[in-house]
Amino acid sequence: MPLKRFFSSHLLLIIATIILVIVLFFLYPYSLKTAENQNDSFFSRRNDTLKVLLNFHASDYFIYKGTPIGFQYDLLKELGKALGKPVDISVCSDFDSIYKEVFKNNFDIIALDFRRWGMVTPLLALSYPHSFTYPVLIGRKDLPFNQDTIKNLYVPTYYHHFMTMNLIEEKNFKLVYQKEYNSEELFDLLQDKEIDYMVCDYNLAVTLLPFYSSLKILDPIGPTYERSWVFNKKNVGLNKEINNWLVEFSKTVKYNRLIKKYFSLRSSVINNSFTKSTRHTISPYDPIIKKYAQKYELDWRFIAAIMFQESKFQVGLVGLGGSYGLMQMMPATMEKFGIDETSSEEEHIAAGTKYIYMISKSFDNITNRKEKFHFVAASYNAGRGHILDAQRLCEKYQENSTQWACVSKYLILKSKKEYANDPVVKSGFFPGKHAVRYAREVMERYDAYLLMYP
Repeated sequence: MPLKRFFSSHLLLIIATIILVIVLFFLYPYSLKTAENQNDSFFSRRNDTLKVLLNFHASDYFIYKGTPIGFQYDLLKELGKALGKPVDISVCSDFDSIYKEVFKNNFDIIALDFRRWGMVTPLLALSYPHSFTYPVLIGRKDLPFNQDTIKNLYVPTYYHHFMTMNLIEEKNFKLVYQKEYNSEELFDLLQDKEIDYMVCDYNLAVTLLPFYSSLKILDPIGPTYERSWVFNKKNVGLNKEINNWLVEFSKTVKYNRLIKKYFSLRSSVINNSFTKSTRHTISPYDPIIKKYAQKYELDWRFIAAIMFQESKFQVGLVGLGGSYGLMQMMPATMEKFGIDETSSEEEHIAAGTKYIYMISKSFDNITNRKEKFHFVAASYNAGRGHILDAQRLCEKYQENSTQWACVSKYLILKSKKEYANDPVVKSGFFPGKHAVRYAREVMERYDAYLLMYP
């Protein structure tokens, strides 16, 4: 048969073959080996660990007082316990990287919402919902509120339920999409009065609001929606195992406690105001504070400033991640110091003061007392590791690592990928603005206490 006639009679077959080759070429990186697919019992490829990719997110996974906490973090730990598998968590703050990782199948779970990428969902599987939330309107307490007067409503980057935006737009808001700012950064802009209103999901809002005393939830502005994990569709057995667990766990008391732990609206424990004295005391605990401050050679007024910042001297206060009491120590830290929720106020103050003393010893090379207290206060809030990271960044860029002005700058920069991934950084990504603000407010209160009680 002449070549021309062959191609003419088989043209459709040739075209179809070429298209098939192209499709297979592009899909191959996202596919697993046939043998792996056929034998996909739970953890068929990695039978030793549960590999999870998480994003730093204030309601899901973050570092508080040096301790990893968050709803999804705790939920994943419960999953690992149930399956008898350690959870290997990788953290990524770059959404583009997360997007690419989904299809490499290097992770068993991608623990964030991927519905916004509708064009790729045919290659993904969504888990049974692990929680529910809804969009809310956030504004400042000092502004009179009327939905009809809202001109601009700011939307953070990668708002994970963009489908609700259509419903929000029906309310005649002008939506201002912020490609450069995440929710936490918009909260900062809102508190600094650079913007007036923003949208946020309820779960994240109740986690952040304790750190922003001037802000509040104004109104729900959209319907409730599901939050799910993301699986690769190839891992049929894996998906089934995890979904079965999610269905059963969501019916338990432990699950309800997790929801309450993270998503119950709390009042702010951070306030710029100072206590007023009518009895020449800072708190009812002044004698105890003085006792242990003297024992550890610390300024009792500094201890009192931290205590007020943490709890406003409220006994039995439960904060984020289960932080507890006058000093708001995390459960793991309390255990190290031999105290718990049943311990006396004096025992909590003694433990907290000793903890502050131990932190302060890490910065003995800083001779200026007030300068040193900035480091100690920030470490009490963020964990010493992040402050040491910022110091190492200072040294790398030949700046003074004993000056808080320098260290605080790099602590904030640890929220940016290029700094968080620097080899000198040992504790990874960290949104440092909260710790910097915390240290500033503690020191402002400390200065006030020095004037009140010289």
